[in-house]
Amino acid sequence: MNTPIPMPKSYYVTGQRIPLPLTVEAPAAYADAVKVFGDYLARAYGVTLTEGDGGILLKTCCCTDKEYVISVTDRVIITARNAVAANHALATLMQEIFEEDGVLYLPCGEARDLPDSDWRGLMLDLSRCWHEIDFLYRAADLCWLYKMNRLQLHLTDDQGIRFPFRAFPKAVHEDHYTVEQLTEFNAYCKARGIVIVPEIDAPGHARPFNEGHPEIFGAQIGIMSACDTTFEALKTAFAEVAEVFPDSPWIHVGGDEARLNLWEACSETQAFCKEQGIADVHQLYGEYVLRLAEIVKSLGRKPVVWEGFSKDCNDRLPKDLTVFAWESLYQLAPDLQEGGFPLLNASWKPLYVCNPKKMWGPEEILDWEKTRWQNWWDQSPASRQPINLAHDAPVDGGQMCSWGDHMTLRSAYAPRPQMLAEEFAAVAHRLPALSEKLWNSYSKPDKAAFVYNLKVSTDLLYRMLSK
Repeated sequence: MNTPIPMPKSYYVTGQRIPLPLTVEAPAAYADAVKVFGDYLARAYGVTLTEGDGGILLKTCCCTDKEYVISVTDRVIITARNAVAANHALATLMQEIFEEDGVLYLPCGEARDLPDSDWRGLMLDLSRCWHEIDFLYRAADLCWLYKMNRLQLHLTDDQGIRFPFRAFPKAVHEDHYTVEQLTEFNAYCKARGIVIVPEIDAPGHARPFNEGHPEIFGAQIGIMSACDTTFEALKTAFAEVAEVFPDSPWIHVGGDEARLNLWEACSETQAFCKEQGIADVHQLYGEYVLRLAEIVKSLGRKPVVWEGFSKDCNDRLPKDLTVFAWESLYQLAPDLQEGGFPLLNASWKPLYVCNPKKMWGPEEILDWEKTRWQNWWDQSPASRQPINLAHDAPVDGGQMCSWGDHMTLRSAYAPRPQMLAEEFAAVAHRLPALSEKLWNSYSKPDKAAFVYNLKVSTDLLYRMLSK
């Protein structure tokens, strides 16, 4: 018998089993979820799921939006309030399937389940190393299997812009996604209950914008200028993003690691500061994040930003600005909590995957909590001792971030397909542990049992990946 990852809240098996039913009956609202499950069954086991009664019955219920129940006796009954919860139930069912003498079985029993964390995310760095669109589909398959519900796409950085901006064609890298590709991928994720979070990094990490359109974004390579022309252009940029990702409530605006000293040599920025009465570049940084947040909200979306602004800026920023605390350097999680921001955990250690130089294994992730921040870098206070919030602190979830810095450095001698295969394997080996810790906050799973279950589910994952 296979044990699901993450472990359902309430889970028991009777010791009996039934052959896998290959007929399904479901409301029309669950049609996409059923099709997704059928596609994965076909890929992994070569069997066909058909419509009909007597096999798997999906039905709505009065439980909460995120809850699902699976009951397996002589048939399978799944109750869920919505299609997202139905996808989660079917992912659990997918992991329970086992094969014996060429027959597929399900264990009899019951699972009652719902997640502890709203944000269960994976970020892909698509700028530094070009990822063909197929990689994104495989990442979505990975997220579906382990019930990760946010997929952040880091679409711009110094190494290249991968989003097809119509308004700024000179900034877009020759290797970029088309509107059609992103639209189809958005639909693929939506059917699986996965929300795409597109990121356009500003004002730092802006080299392509500077080189392609210096008359709009300024000529100081690496940082966007601060002036009305630039802010209007950014509104146009984010509007294009919102158009391509209509189902994304959030847009990530970057907001980290900006080389503020470059603003001191930018005439447009200095004129803007004088006009607005802004005293220094640190105060300007807070103003920039504020403007980005206002742009995103004007488009009917919610802004997300990296920890990158100082504590001195907290009072002037909107309290609906969601902040990823990651490096524990610019300001610490307790300060962000005190500042009143919705908080997410992307702790450098153990949640970063920088293949092949810096990453931590599943066992270390299982020791992590969503209210704890750590770092390996001695400049961060989190390297000396973990930074903790109370277990009941309002941390909405967490995210694994897969960065491409080291893949870029290896690109001169390592084939990109090999690097991307290594990256996917590294993420696929670690993301299930994060899923467990976000789904079941403060759980203490048996590590040996988890590693065994991880091997079984990884074998399943590679059978069901998009071709």
